Amino acid sequence: METEINSIPNTTKCLNCGTEFEGDFCPKCGQNAETGRYTLKFIADNFMTALSGKDGSIWFTLKSLFTRPGEMIVDNLNGKRKKYLSPFPMLFMVLTLYLLIVTLFNASILDLVLEDYVIPLPADASIKEIREHEFQQFLDNCLRFYYGHYTLCTIVTLPLAVMAARACYGKNNRKRYYWAEYIVGIVYATVIVILFRCLTKLFYPLGAETFSAIGILFSPLVAIVANTACFRKMLGFSVAKTAWRSVLSRLLYFLMMATILFFIIVIFAIYIVAKY
Repeated sequence: METEINSIPNTTKCLNCGTEFEGDFCPKCGQNAETGRYTLKFIADNFMTALSGKDGSIWFTLKSLFTRPGEMIVDNLNGKRKKYLSPFPMLFMVLTLYLLIVTLFNASILDLVLEDYVIPLPADASIKEIREHEFQQFLDNCLRFYYGHYTLCTIVTLPLAVMAARACYGKNNRKRYYWAEYIVGIVYATVIVILFRCLTKLFYPLGAETFSAIGILFSPLVAIVANTACFRKMLGFSVAKTAWRSVLSRLLYFLMMATILFFIIVIFAIYIVAKY
């Protein structure tokens, strides 16, 4: 009788999907069997798991991103994803880091620069001067919005970066890879660019204007290097060919951005003319 009792399997009912199972993880949804109430210990354990965890280590992903990005992208596309943090969680994590660093170190350099170009509007200003003043304010606000909401602009313009990459990385590769598979490379490359921007902002206390300029001017170059590193293995090109296609991709990306901005400026200009 004792043997029969010991042979009874220790089953658990999954709190997520209701499946009864044996072992540490639910075979249907994958949730851990040990899922209790939130405690400080539970939160601490989850935090440590995120840093060095079983379901994709941040540190291993970062290391791979800077030492073997091409192989990491290919691993992801071939289904070897367990050891890597997925692209979008990684993106939102570095965007959060960027926001934190901006809050702590960023001394609103753009506002200081634009103040030098603000021309006060005289009381007896003509309609032409009023139009020019409002138009200049609009352009200044566009710059402030872009640099003040860099994270939002990065996410919103990701589709443009994907479209540009897909257009410039060759017809054969457009047939080989889905749109979503290009997104993987673009997102990981974007992570590299944002980390570069984080690094420049950390040096703001040493010279805010200098490192702000470095961040703005060198970000496109870093993006080209990042795209080259992330896409070379995936595309099967040489370094030189991938770099050239990456240059074309960034140029097309900025052209699409400029086209959209041009139409916005034209619409606003029409509004100003109609207003006055």
